[in-house]
Order: sequence, then structure tokens, then C-alpha cells
Amino acid sequence: MTSAFDDRARTWDDDPRRRQLAAGIFGALEQAVPLRAEWTALDYGAGTGLLTLALAARVRRVLAVDSSAGMLAVLAEKARAGGANVETLHADFAQDPLPAGPFDLIASAMTLHHVADVAGLLRKFFALLAPGGRIALADLDAEDGSFHGANAAGVHHLGFDRAALERQLAAAGFSDVCFSAAARSEKNGRVYPVFLVAARKP
Repeated sequence: MTSAFDDRARTWDDDPRRRQLAAGIFGALEQAVPLRAEWTALDYGAGTGLLTLALAARVRRVLAVDSSAGMLAVLAEKARAGGANVETLHADFAQDPLPAGPFDLIASAMTLHHVADVAGLLRKFFALLAPGGRIALADLDAEDGSFHGANAAGVHHLGFDRAALERQLAAAGFSDVCFSAAARSEKNGRVYPVFLVAARKP
């Protein structure tokens, strides 16, 4: 999965649908989470930073985490050019040590379906958050596998059932779980709904 994303990093932002999707997700995040200028945030699966840089304009600092070095290189160039308060970390929380926290917000866009152990990742997110910290996670509603089609390497989930994901969040310790419609992704002649789920660490 990582090498495939490395190969596509330089042209990733060229697709206007990806930029529109990130903008929709950030708009939903702004509605669901009371962003504060003093916050430190973590963007997991940050890619080229389409969500990261929007967050960086609203908070004190963002740590952008991704398993693709190529994607992070593009993000770092964009952050330097724009003077954004962004640091990058090449890591996969399934196997690498967690960064030093705590964080006030953990965000992630279209990454959960690439994570084999979502329940385990949610527990790690919980551990990284400060008391009262928030998560905002965007991904596909359950679909039939046509979203990725033949490009399904590294895809572990065909979207998510909201009720099942809510149970996983509660089991990890989160409260105030709230789902909203974030965006729609048009692909392969079809429209796929994308949700945002926000929750809080008590």
C-alpha cells in the first residue's frame, strides 16, 4: 500500500475530486468540533496534507502522520512554502511507537478503511488525547467494494456501518459520539457518501 501511495504522491492533488472531498470533510469537522487556536492536533493518514493544512490555519500546531514517505514529502514542501505550523512523522501506528502527546484533536480522513485493526487504533487515539480531547474521523459508509474496484490492495474495510463503529468508539472509552454527513465522493460513475464521526475523551 505504501509504495502505491508513494508513486502517486506527486500527482495526488491534481484530481479536483480529492480537493473537494477534503474541503467537505473539513467543513463538517468545523461544524462538529469547536476548534481553538491554542490546540495541538494530529492528522492520521495525512497524505499530501489536504486536511492537515486546513487544520493548521485554525490551531497552534499539527503533527501529520502517514505511512507513505512520498506523501509526507509533498506535504512538507507545501507546509514550508506556506509557512504552516506542521510537523511530519513517517509512521504506522499498527507497528510503530506512538508520538509524545497529549493532543487536543486527532483527525483522520479516508484512512480507517486501510486499517486492519480499527478497534486497536481507536484505543491508541484515546491514549494520545488530553482529557476532553476530540476525535474527528471521516470515511466511507458501508459500500459493496466498487469504490476501490481493482485497486483494493491495502483496503481492509468496505466502508463502515455507523452503529458498529459507534460501539467500537464507546468500547475505546469515547463519549458524545456524533455522526454527520461530510461529503460525497463521485467515482466510477457512482456517488459514495462519506461520514464524519466526532467524539470526546471524558
